[in-house]
Order: sequence, then structure tokens, then C-alpha cells
Amino acid sequence: MNKFLLILATTLLVSCNNNSSKIEFATISGKVINSKETLLRITTYDYRTSKKITIDSSGYYRDTIRIQKKGFYGYQIGSTYTSIYLDKGDNLKVDLDANEFFKSISASGKGAEINNFKFNRDRLMNELVGDAKEFFVVPLEQFLDKLSSNKIAYSEQLEESNLILEYKDMFRKMNEYNYILTKFNYDKFNHYHLKEHPILPNGYNDLVLNMDIDDNNSFHFDKTYRTLIVEHFRLTSKNALIENPNLSLVNFVDNKIKDIKSTEIKDQIISMLFRTQIKLDNKNIDSDYKRIHNLLSSKNLKEKLTEKYKAIGISKPETTAASFNYENHKGGTTSLNDLKGKILYIDIWATWCGPCINEMPALTELIKYFKGKNIEFVNISIDTKNQYDKWRAMVPELNVGGLQLIADNGLKSEFMKAYSVGLIPRS
Repeated sequence: MNKFLLILATTLLVSCNNNSSKIEFATISGKVINSKETLLRITTYDYRTSKKITIDSSGYYRDTIRIQKKGFYGYQIGSTYTSIYLDKGDNLKVDLDANEFFKSISASGKGAEINNFKFNRDRLMNELVGDAKEFFVVPLEQFLDKLSSNKIAYSEQLEESNLILEYKDMFRKMNEYNYILTKFNYDKFNHYHLKEHPILPNGYNDLVLNMDIDDNNSFHFDKTYRTLIVEHFRLTSKNALIENPNLSLVNFVDNKIKDIKSTEIKDQIISMLFRTQIKLDNKNIDSDYKRIHNLLSSKNLKEKLTEKYKAIGISKPETTAASFNYENHKGGTTSLNDLKGKILYIDIWATWCGPCINEMPALTELIKYFKGKNIEFVNISIDTKNQYDKWRAMVPELNVGGLQLIADNGLKSEFMKAYSVGLIPRS
């Protein structure tokens, strides 16, 4: 009996010790000056986990973050965002001046070395790239010269640092992926600013087409790599459709992910089908939905897929539309019911969305063109409460016309969720 109790007690002790060792944290603290913001938000790379930390009236903050995987975490104050590296056991202090967020941000304490290198790397990149239009919208040869020169500068900065080998290897990959994506973006920026695609030599995008799409560590650590996964899918699927216009994109993805070991990368590629297949004009939407759902591993992505699928059902002709009742810039509120009997053109935008604001002159002309017709132009801002004053000021500055409303809870508003608006819609 005594032996039994001793074994039981030992088992419980070991069990408790094992459980406690699994719960490991990092401590983060610091001071923010010249800011009225009262919250700091720390997020995982996929935004699935988020923690809000209170910034007191003197600008100080302190809290603990549970670290399931070491890596870069989002660090956001108001609408300004960067990332910090956190590992179990870190005791990191991050200070900054909100008026010069990126210039002033610095770290001290355990975990500071990699973060200060990252902040300095960000500053160097900003300095060398400068204005994006001036960097990209130049003759190709001039752009490639600058790109190569910058790559050397980033490499020299890294090799001269005192980072441990693990971190150096990580940043070497990040530098390489940054080079690949920046080179790839030349076409995008030129098309955006000049309204035409530049002539590129054969094989220009081979680095994207032939990249490693099963680098799980880079997927966790590097936003640039995650973007490249998306661009790789777009390029390869486009090329495949040119070769075979009748190709099923679901079949294409099913074949593409077969040899990929990383579950998260698989899910990232599968989720690209949400946009291409879950839409009203896809006659196979029901069967495609079931197949995509079965391919996914992530419960969160399965829920998003189902949410979008249901939203498409609401969008079908003769289906009762989801309602809203939002504040009107001119005073009071406006509901969908108030607009019954009219043809509605709904534009979703935000004060922080540059492309949205760039399109406002065209929208103004469209409103003038249809003046006197039974069409109501409804502009719904998804700005948050923190951006409310900016919205109030910007609407008269833009002077677009139509109804100017603001959603009651940003992208989390019921109307936005009903139509699965997860980002600013684009054509």
C-alpha cells in the first residue's frame, strides 16, 4: 500500500512538472512616448492568436506572452505595425517614440540582439529603397543594378553582425527571398503607375517559379516568403491554364500539394482556391466547396471557407440581403431598409487604404455620370473607433459624393461578415 502511494505521488509530481515545463512565456515591457494609444497588440504570424497589452498614462507597458513557437510576432500600436522576435524565456524591453516609430524603436534585455538587428535591417531597407515609385519605375537595367547593390548591402550588414549562426542562417534566407520578391514586383509597380506591363526577358520570373515551396521554417519566420508562396501559385496556375484552358484549379492544387510536407504551406496554397472557386459565376461551386473543404487541415480555414460559401448563397439573385444600420456622415443613421427600391452601388473603403483613395476620383466621376438615375452610391468605411476622427475629416476632403457611412465594428461588422469581406474588396 505504501509503495503504491509512493509510486502514485511520484507519478503526479512528474506529471505536474511536465505540464509546467510546457507552459513557457516571454516577458515584454517598454515605454512609448508621444502617443495617445492605450493598447499594444501582439499577434502570431497568422493573426489567429492576439494579445492586447495596456499602455498606461505614462506610456509604460509590461506583460507576459505565451510562446508556442519562437519567431516573429506582430507588434502594433494604433495603425503602426512592425514585428519583434520572441523566444521562450525572453525578457525583452522595447522602447519607442511614436512620432518617429521606425527610427526610434530599440530593444534591450534578453532577446535584444536579434531584435535590434532586425530594426536596423528594416531601417537600412527603408533607406535604400526610399520612395517605391522612384525605386521601381525606372528602366529595367537601372532597377536590377539597384537591386543587386542593395542585396550586397543587406548581406554585408548581416555578416558584420554578432548574431549567432542560427539567426544568421535565418536572415540569409530572408535576404534571398526579399531579393526574389522585390525583383518580381517590378512588373506590378510599373503596371500600377504606368498602366502598362514592362517588357521582361524570358525567364525573368524563374526564381519564383523554381523556388522551394516547402520551407516550413521560413513560412513561420518570414512574411516575404509567405507572400512568395502566393505569387508562386498565381504564376504556376496561370501558366497551367494557358496550356490547358479547361484545367480544374482544384485538381491543379490537389496535385501541387501532394509532395509538400508542411501542413501550413499546403493550407496556404489550398486557401488560394477560396478566391478563384468560391464565387457566384462558378457553376461547380458546390462540388468545389466540398473538395476544398476535404483538402484543408486547418479548422480555422475550414470555417472561413464555409463562411464565404454561405456568403455566396446570400449574394444570389432574389435572396434577401443582409442588413445594416450605420452612422451617416451627414448625421443620424442609414439602414439598408431606408434604401429599398433603389439600385445600390456599395463601395467598401478605409482611410488607411491607399489604393481605395486613389480610386476615389474615378468613383466621383461615376457618381456624376449616373446623377438623376435610380442608383444610390453607398460608401461604407471600415475604419475602427481609433480612426473615427480621421474618417470624419477625410470625407469632406475627398468630396466623393453619395452616402458616406461608417461600419459599426470595422471588418467584424455583421454586414461585412455576412458577405465575407475579410479585406478591402478588389477586382
